[in-house]
Amino acid sequence: CFLKSLRNQVPQTRILAISALNVLLTEFPNVPSVEKTLTAGSVKSPLEDALGQVFLEDGFFVHALNYLSDDHDIPDMELVDSTGNYGMISSDADKLIRCFCFDRIPSWPRTPSWIFMTGGDSFCASFAYFIERLVQECGEPVVLSLRSSLEEFSFAEERAKQCVAAEALAGILHSDISEVQDSWKSWILSLVEKIILEPVVDSTPDWTACIRYAVTGKGRHGTEAPDLRHKVLECLMNPLPQIVKTSTITKRYYFLAAALAEMYPSKMQSTEVELHDALLKELLECMDYSSSQVHNF
Repeated sequence: CFLKSLRNQVPQTRILAISALNVLLTEFPNVPSVEKTLTAGSVKSPLEDALGQVFLEDGFFVHALNYLSDDHDIPDMELVDSTGNYGMISSDADKLIRCFCFDRIPSWPRTPSWIFMTGGDSFCASFAYFIERLVQECGEPVVLSLRSSLEEFSFAEERAKQCVAAEALAGILHSDISEVQDSWKSWILSLVEKIILEPVVDSTPDWTACIRYAVTGKGRHGTEAPDLRHKVLECLMNPLPQIVKTSTITKRYYFLAAALAEMYPSKMQSTEVELHDALLKELLECMDYSSSQVHNF
């Protein structure tokens, strides 16, 4: 089974497995969960029965994500030049994965890449989309299997593990299936809140990309809001504890900036306009903040 090969220790085997699974997933149309319910009742995707048992194997995604994190090329901060660019040389495995994971994925990000922060090159949108399609086709088994892995990897010391967790979480949040909306209430919201308060800043670019992917528009022109966009924005707008590090405040603003960058002003809902207004008032108050890291953001 190609899915089981994601846990293989040989990078080339993992590359082949992801490529094969991508081909398999492209054979099934991307039908929203609500539409499936309206048209087919409780009919399952053929892939859910075929792959569901694999996801439920003990520690499947822990091992898979651990090996896949080895394929991530994390830039060395010492290689950042005066312009803020990373002089990194990707490994052969990383280049191959980025090349063969997907022949074509939806355009992302929707907005120009310069509306971002430096250091986010490690986030692989192709893998996020791969997880998104797995969740859409196989549903709850994937979400349940990923939970413990995400709760572990999201706070790992190695940035590569946090990066692969960010990609997986982004795919889950953007999948728009009912099981994920239920999971948001039970554990995903709490996880995102902990990520915001996490004092480690090295992985901030990866989590910023995760937020940006999670709220990016759907449809041909990217103007349709994903189901959890408002929930994610509400979470980001929640006030921080009174005593937090300056880096945590700055990280929250990075997350908000990334989320807002993916929205079209002409297509904003009233709640999103109200969020803009509330954020603007908050930012004006921050102009008197003692730390230049915050008021210069």
